[in-house]
Amino acid sequence: MSDAIGALAVVPAVAAAGAVAAAAVVAVAGRPDRRVWPARLAVAAGAVSLAATAAYVAAPPDYGEAAGWTGLGECAALLVLLVAATRWAPRRSALAAVAVAGLAVAVCVLRFLPSDSLLDAVGACALWAGGPAVAVVIGGYPRLAEARRRSSVARERRSQRLALARDLHDFVAHDISGIVALAQAAKFVAGTDPARALDALDRVEAAGLRALDTMDRTVAMLGDLAGPPGAAPGLADLPELLHRFGGHVESSLAAPDGVPAEIGATAYRLVQEALTNVHRHAPAATAVRVVVSHTADRELAVTVTNDAPAPGTATPGNGTGLADLRHRAHLLGGTLQAGPHDNGWRVAAVLPLDRP
Repeated sequence: MSDAIGALAVVPAVAAAGAVAAAAVVAVAGRPDRRVWPARLAVAAGAVSLAATAAYVAAPPDYGEAAGWTGLGECAALLVLLVAATRWAPRRSALAAVAVAGLAVAVCVLRFLPSDSLLDAVGACALWAGGPAVAVVIGGYPRLAEARRRSSVARERRSQRLALARDLHDFVAHDISGIVALAQAAKFVAGTDPARALDALDRVEAAGLRALDTMDRTVAMLGDLAGPPGAAPGLADLPELLHRFGGHVESSLAAPDGVPAEIGATAYRLVQEALTNVHRHAPAATAVRVVVSHTADRELAVTVTNDAPAPGTATPGNGTGLADLRHRAHLLGGTLQAGPHDNGWRVAAVLPLDRP
């Protein structure tokens, strides 16, 4: 019986190696429906290994050097499966793989342990359990980092959507307030001056169309409506923003009167995002210049430049902030560009003051 068991020493090793090869084949495409397979194969190979260990313990065979190397190869294959399962498999499948394959690696040493002492067996198994622990760390760390990155992106997107929701409330509320005031005026003069009442109704229609345009554009940027109302900052709040930024900031703020609220809010957010990126990606900048001006074509031009490169944003639109602002500028009929400029970095936007 012992000779037969010794002859089968290669079976769990072959099972583990085959599981590694199969996992590599089925998971190479990275499709979500295939990521469970490394864990399933780790469970299967671990079960074969546990059965072999139980058989060895029940009837200890005489081992040769080849059997020892085979056992080490078996453990290595199981550890590879553990790394793959911990990195990519769904949580429940990964836990099952860690339980079965990790236990198989930890108790595999019992096949080669010369002592019959229970204390020696427990100590040896605890020592070999370090391998599965390291495998879980190697596979789990990038998984945790990816989860944190996704959570951070989700929070940032939600924050931007809530800010846009507040903008929708403010912009539409402004137009609706004007509609109410015009309707009250038309009602007041309808009996004595019908011409003025008709003029007020025309202005009510124009204000209503503006409110609908604003709502359509903002809903397109939002995807959903949420959040409590709040004051939307605009061009009038830029001096305070520059003061809070600190450091050496030169500014030239020459915006015309009557800038639409959504245009002013977009310009404010652009400057805010650009200054935040200077703090985050170009702390060595010694000069920052903010220019807000208008062109003869009824366009608002906003430019933020600094004299230090921003390695964290070497590719325009690499971060979600500028990408979302670029999309917002596009919906308003304008453009936004970001990139290297004179050994530094520049963010520039052009927003039409007349509704497209």
